Amino acid sequence: MTGTADTPGARLDGLLSLDLEVGREDRRIRAFAGVRADTGRRVLFRGRGPSAALAELDGLADGASAVLGHNLIAHDLPCLTAAKPGLRLLKLPAVDTLRLSPLAFPRNPYHRLVKHYQDGRLTRRQKNDPELDARLALEVFDEQRRALRCAEPDLLAAWHRLVTPDPDGRDRALDALFCELRGARRPDDAEARAAIGRRLDGIACAAHARRVAAGAA
Repeated sequence: MTGTADTPGARLDGLLSLDLEVGREDRRIRAFAGVRADTGRRVLFRGRGPSAALAELDGLADGASAVLGHNLIAHDLPCLTAAKPGLRLLKLPAVDTLRLSPLAFPRNPYHRLVKHYQDGRLTRRQKNDPELDARLALEVFDEQRRALRCAEPDLLAAWHRLVTPDPDGRDRALDALFCELRGARRPDDAEARAAIGRRLDGIACAAHARRVAAGAA
C-alpha cells in the first residue's frame, strides 16, 4: 500500500512474519523463523544460543513496514523482549493475526488455518516448524484482508477507531490496513460514535446503544 491524498503514507508491504518455538518450562527460545513478504528472504534458527541469529533477524527487519505473526503480541514479542530487549524490530508496528481473526471471521474465528484458537496455534503439516508457521501467518493475513473488505462500512469505521489507539506508533500498520479497506483516514471520536450508533440502531435497546456509543470510541 502507498499513501494517497486521502490516506496516510504507512505501508503494508515489506511485512516481516515471525514465529517462535519456546520451551514450556523455561520459556527460552528453541527455534524461530522470520520471513520477509516482499523479498522472500528468511532467517531460521534451531538450537542453543540464539543471540547471533537474533541479530541476523534484526537485520532482516531493516526496511520492514511491520512485524506480523499469529499470537504475536501476547507470545512472540514478549519472548523476544526477554531474550534481547535491544532488538530494533521490537519498535516496529505489530499486526497480530490472532486478534484480527474474530473481526474477519466472526462466525468462525478459529479459521481454517487455526488449530486451537485459545492458545493461538496454527494448523500445520509438521510439528515445530516455525518457518511454515511464519508463512501460514502471511496466508492468514491475506485471507483476513479479503474477508474484511466485505464487512459493513460502519463496522469497519468502528473497528478502525477501536483497534488503533496508537495510530502513529505500534498500531501504525493496523491503521494502514483499515485506511486501505475503507479508503479513508482513521475516524475521529464523533465519526466512530456515529458509526457505532448506526450499527446498533434497531438491534439493541436505544438507551443502551447510546451508552455503548458514548463510551466506546
